[in-house]
Amino acid sequence: MFGILNLRKPSGPTSRDCVNSIQKLMRPDKVGHAGTLDPLASGVLLILVGQAVRLTDAVHTLPKQYIGTFQLGVTSESTDCETPLIPLNSAPMLDRTAIEEQLPSFIGSIEQSPPKYSAVWIGGQRAHELARAGKEFDMPSRQVLIESLEVTSFEYPFFELKMTCGTGTYVRSLGRDIARKLGSDAVMTKLVRTAIGPFGLESSCLLEELTSRESIEAHLAPARKGVDHWPQAFPSEETILHFEQGKQVNESELNLVAETAGDFAAAIDSNGRLRALIKRVAKYSWRADKCFLLKEH
Repeated sequence: MFGILNLRKPSGPTSRDCVNSIQKLMRPDKVGHAGTLDPLASGVLLILVGQAVRLTDAVHTLPKQYIGTFQLGVTSESTDCETPLIPLNSAPMLDRTAIEEQLPSFIGSIEQSPPKYSAVWIGGQRAHELARAGKEFDMPSRQVLIESLEVTSFEYPFFELKMTCGTGTYVRSLGRDIARKLGSDAVMTKLVRTAIGPFGLESSCLLEELTSRESIEAHLAPARKGVDHWPQAFPSEETILHFEQGKQVNESELNLVAETAGDFAAAIDSNGRLRALIKRVAKYSWRADKCFLLKEH
């Protein structure tokens, strides 16, 4: 099999737990995921099946949509409900307007510090492993992209944010930082990922629906859907063979849908299947970065 499974992860299991459940049904085919969801979180988790695991980096670049719920006036070591909530006795009584007035400063490219209870690598160990062991360490900040952000619900001490953001964004940190700018703090109490690129919650499947290879195949989206945001090339079968042989190909043979200044494209065959990810190696020359060898061709 070769495709992408849009799984609706429930709150509770880890992303790896979900992958392992599907892997048992898919052996010897490889299975992976693109974009971890914490155990507390639910929603869209993309499971890459077969050769699609090689699309992980490409799928990671897709924008993600979330709805997060936060509680004001409290803090916790994990920035969510995984660890005990600690009330802030001096926290101000905030209203919806105060939260909304802060949102413009959090849209665009911003600097963010991930929570210490996260999967970020610190000196060869996951940050959450160090935190649970009681070790002291500093979290490096990172640049993340917030494309859109709005308050969709407010009833003190809870507020809800709807957002579209780039990869690497920690929603927990976003709610925390907004509250801290107002002299308070906040923990995330609920998180739903509603979409990754073209994969929405409305078209996702439940883990309990996947009981066999056949049921997985029935829910599998074409691998091409994971790179629909890339420039598209439609080379002939002969040109695709040249890519598979490691040869360079002139741009005139690619049938690019539109002129692009980019250096990467997805090569699609006459049957609409993804056959390669290709890259520019000179002004008018391209070579395959990854080829997907399909049994039926």
